[in-house]
Amino acid sequence: MSETILDYSAEDHLGQKLQTYETFEAQNAPEKITHRVDVAIVGAGPGGLVSAATLAAAGLSVLIVEDGRFWPRHSFKRKQSWAAKHLMQEQATRVMQGNAFIPLASGRGVGGGTLVNSAICFRAPDAVLEEWVEQWGLAHFGSERRDRIFSEVEEVIGVAPTPAALAGENARVAQRGFSQLGLDHAYMPRNAPGCVGCGTCQTGCPTGGKATADITWLPRALRYNTRLFADTRCERLTLNAQGRVTGLVAHTRHPQTRQVRVQHTIEASRTLLAAGAVNTPILLLNQGLANSSGQVGLNLHVHPTVAVLAKFDHPIRLWAGATQGYYAHHPDDPEILLETFSASPDVFLSQAARAGVDVSAEFLREFRNIAACGLLIRDSSSGQVSPGKDQRANVRYVLGRDDQKKLTAGLHTLVEMFFEAGSRRVMPMVRKSRFFESVNAANDHVRIHHTPGDLSLYASHPMGTCRIGADPKLCVARQEDGRTYDHEGLYIVDSSLFPSALGANPQVTIMAQALALSRVIAEA
Repeated sequence: MSETILDYSAEDHLGQKLQTYETFEAQNAPEKITHRVDVAIVGAGPGGLVSAATLAAAGLSVLIVEDGRFWPRHSFKRKQSWAAKHLMQEQATRVMQGNAFIPLASGRGVGGGTLVNSAICFRAPDAVLEEWVEQWGLAHFGSERRDRIFSEVEEVIGVAPTPAALAGENARVAQRGFSQLGLDHAYMPRNAPGCVGCGTCQTGCPTGGKATADITWLPRALRYNTRLFADTRCERLTLNAQGRVTGLVAHTRHPQTRQVRVQHTIEASRTLLAAGAVNTPILLLNQGLANSSGQVGLNLHVHPTVAVLAKFDHPIRLWAGATQGYYAHHPDDPEILLETFSASPDVFLSQAARAGVDVSAEFLREFRNIAACGLLIRDSSSGQVSPGKDQRANVRYVLGRDDQKKLTAGLHTLVEMFFEAGSRRVMPMVRKSRFFESVNAANDHVRIHHTPGDLSLYASHPMGTCRIGADPKLCVARQEDGRTYDHEGLYIVDSSLFPSALGANPQVTIMAQALALSRVIAEA
């Protein structure tokens, strides 16, 4: 019997098959292996893979460790249960504790959150970037540089507006409603050049049409001196007597049994953390590292979301079309973003049931005529991440009154949009809700049920738990290169760096920042 260390090399960097195997007989498998590289990276999501590609292109040897698996194209199954088990952190059971029940979704595997996101590609709003430049010193997002770096990312991942033919009927009714309300609206910018409109982004793209980080940035890294160990968890960072981080220790585990097969000691002159805004602070907190500011794990933002459903007299077929094909800006608040969403029946029904919708026989019969649109807000509320039991995260988050008002305002707009679009009945996703036959009835119900516990909330964009900035008393990492204030040789390149909530889907901003920081790191 043989076991495998998943070691991806440059043999086939442009083909369908990116993986090669170093195979060891189980009885002869080495218990410990030492690697010496220029750069060790923890996490193979958008931040980690952009950094790997950039640093490898600069001539540095790179080794990436990723706790999740590598999934070749066409290996995803279009089932929510399968995706929860294989593609989500904590098997999609991570929930934030506080004044509301809020599931917090995060991707897992080579590609990270790009495996399960809807391919939405907004740039960070200019007002947010100006705040980051002026208040936090992030010169890489200065007005003279931001367009160039965002454009470079967008070209690599193939960002373009969703074609009308692929957007689906759900997007078309939203387009009609937004137009009637006079909102600023458009087809969603997405990095899915091969999209066929199957509506199953959340379970992994079954066709390879979504330009995920493993399809775009990983091949660029593999052209050079880069290796990737999947199913390999970073257990701890290593330091010398002067407190400089010298690498890490990681374990390769069997993908099913999770039994440790190999212990890797990776010696590196630069170590980059790109495990995400939940796992990166936990790794640091477990060892008491990089926290002289006391800010590690604090300042969590998540873009809380809530939705509205609507019944029409004609088929919508919510499961058909681009997963999120259309958007609009709220007329009064730039920190409210309105986004359609679609999903396969099993995904939608599981989410609806969790939100408290009565999934009755009548609901199922009329499901083909139901449309859906959600909203996300740029939250000023703040949370905290800390280590929990059995490698799970403790995540606390209290939704503040100002953010409650934003969510309520967004719900009112979506209710009005659907009635303007021709819906006959509309259901805001709040407690004790049902389908209402008038705008006033639906909005009155929202006014009564507007507290955090009343709203069927969801979140999937954790950020901000290891802030980057010029003030070491408020920040964990330095603004010029993401290097931690407390330890030489240790850098952060993921969404935990964001000084505040973004207010838009974050993947492009994560990539842009990782690209800018990695070019500086390469010269260190």
